Amino acid sequence: MIGIGIGIVLATSMMLLYKLDRTPTKAEIEEKARSYGMHYSDEDKVFFNKDVNKK
Repeated sequence: MIGIGIGIVLATSMMLLYKLDRTPTKAEIEEKARSYGMHYSDEDKVFFNKDVNKK
């Protein structure tokens, strides 16, 4: 029982020392989103009817 108590105290103290309010930067968010497939609309190649040459 004393081992469980020591484990709980150690785990609690480690959790309290860990910085919980860390927020990711905009660059980190964009990097993660791009890895999931995000892209900006200005990166798309757009074809208009008058740009396509009909044969």
